[in-house]
Amino acid sequence: MTDFHLHRDCRHVRWDRPCAPHKRRGKVCGSCDEYEPIRHRVLIVKLAATGDVLRTTAFLPAIHVTWPGARVTWLTRPAAAGLFAGNRLVDEVLTTDDAVTAARLATETWDVVLCPDADPDAAALAAMAQSLERRGYVRDGQGRVVPLGPGAEHWLWMGLSDARKKANTRTYQALVAEVLGLDPAAVREPILEPSADDVAFARRFRAGLPFPGPLIGLNTGAGGRWAYKQWTLAHQQTFVRLLTDAGCGVLLLGGPEEQERHRVLLADAVGRPVFDAGNRNAYGRFAALLELAQVVVTSDSLAVHVAAARKVPAVVLFGPTSAAEIELYGRGTKIVPPDLDCLGCYLPICDVKPHCQARIEPQTVLDAVQTWLRAGEPAR
Repeated sequence: MTDFHLHRDCRHVRWDRPCAPHKRRGKVCGSCDEYEPIRHRVLIVKLAATGDVLRTTAFLPAIHVTWPGARVTWLTRPAAAGLFAGNRLVDEVLTTDDAVTAARLATETWDVVLCPDADPDAAALAAMAQSLERRGYVRDGQGRVVPLGPGAEHWLWMGLSDARKKANTRTYQALVAEVLGLDPAAVREPILEPSADDVAFARRFRAGLPFPGPLIGLNTGAGGRWAYKQWTLAHQQTFVRLLTDAGCGVLLLGGPEEQERHRVLLADAVGRPVFDAGNRNAYGRFAALLELAQVVVTSDSLAVHVAAARKVPAVVLFGPTSAAEIELYGRGTKIVPPDLDCLGCYLPICDVKPHCQARIEPQTVLDAVQTWLRAGEPAR
């Protein structure tokens, strides 16, 4: 017996240490006015690429509408864990490389498990987790992925059929809301919150640039899965020249794989206002730097969803992936190459010459950027 009163269902309880209200403000559990009971326990299993994980955070507001007072746990791969720093709609992140994750799945019970992908690994984890309800996909005893409703079945068939994928005209947000049984009207932008340190760093970076005019972000990469998602180097070089001739500065954005491309672009633009934001930024810092741009030019990649999260207009170049599925929230332009009937092929590489991204002319992209600049978006 003990005279210590503990609200075991409070989201502030940490079990192995005093809770934050007690530690910071001296609150005592029995009389605490910050008591916040957990009404639902929700597990989201979303692995995939980081850009895909980030865009799925758009469903978090709808999840909290459906399950008020939810404690949300997100299970993902280690590379995506940093996306959730500062995200107030996710209480904890589990990763697939941690043995504790398997123990948690085996010993805890969730009210609902959400698995929005027909990915066999994600579906297996969703099936393993103890839960009162599951939505999306699970994996059965024969290793088959099983859709748990008509929306999930429709999304499964789209993933297996090139013809269905190309014929689709709906966004990922609309399709996956049906997979998970969520209200599409409650789906918002992706969530990526730079820290105060990241914001301060970006401001110092901007203050140190010897160019006071408008900055246009050029995200130079596209990941390694589809070679022709990336705009050609020659077109990027021409675009930089056109953009700087028009009185704009260029902010090069990319990851470690784009270091050499940035070196070439900078060497080709000596004397022009072209600046490298760096190639090894954590997600929050990348977001803060991207937010310095008044418009971002990018392929279908992580930067699309970062721009959506930070409400920066984006001009997005498409080729092998679906333009219809990408939601720009009314702040962007989609550019697809002309005179091709094979768009949305999802082939890693192809023998069409010139390939899709090579057919997107720099002047076309410049025109789209200038349209957004004339729209009067506030300087950043």
